[in-house]
Amino acid sequence: MWHEIAGTVFGRWYVTIFGISFLVFALRHIGGRRTAIYAAAAIVIGVLAENGSVRYGFPYTGYRFDPSLRGDELFVGDVPLMVSLSYTFMSYFAFAAARLIVGGPYHTRSRQPILEFAVAVMLATWALWVIDPISRLGRHFFLGQLFRYDGPGFWFGLPLGSQVGFAGTSAILIGILTWLQRDEPDEPVARLREHPRVPALGAYVGQVLFMTGTAFVVARTTGNAAAAAMADSLAGATFIIGVPMGLMVAVHWRSLTPATQPNSA
Repeated sequence: MWHEIAGTVFGRWYVTIFGISFLVFALRHIGGRRTAIYAAAAIVIGVLAENGSVRYGFPYTGYRFDPSLRGDELFVGDVPLMVSLSYTFMSYFAFAAARLIVGGPYHTRSRQPILEFAVAVMLATWALWVIDPISRLGRHFFLGQLFRYDGPGFWFGLPLGSQVGFAGTSAILIGILTWLQRDEPDEPVARLREHPRVPALGAYVGQVLFMTGTAFVVARTTGNAAAAAMADSLAGATFIIGVPMGLMVAVHWRSLTPATQPNSA
């Protein structure tokens, strides 16, 4: 048992780091009670969704986790616990980052809560488009073999159904966060570096770049030509998608008016 706990906490150290970051940011943002409610809901939904897909092919289509992982880390049903734990931070980072992206650097909220919600779901789903296909290359790096899908997929082996299913799950989790934070006020912020959601945006970008960096290293160290080509394409795809998105956010923010002006008193 202790071996499995250590394998989950230390063997999946990157999940642990992002999980601790989530707790720190969420406790400051939404408080202890709401963090506990959301985290419990996210883990339960993650356990049900992952096991439902492994056993019945819903909501993410059919796939299987490497059975050799049993005994090395904790499982809930047919799914490693660390997979369900990741639901907490993936959706929260997207939720908090979206409030900054849509509202801009001078406000903690925007006047368009529906757009905040839509952008958050998009961010959560986009992150998975990077994380899942790179995770499939784990056997070529320290991640290790994690899972395989049963059928063909258009996006580096990932079926479209898996992404549609995760978008639905993300919508539920971000909907829970939106409801819990329905009374969050809009507060003025003097400058971007003082914005309370900057750490969450950084963590969101960090999880994507962590996997992108993994793909970059795999492409240059593995002796498998097919895996190297796939990894290089995935690393490049992150920047093909991410750089234009970052520039559009910068243009949006440039059009906004600061909430407070220096020396205006």
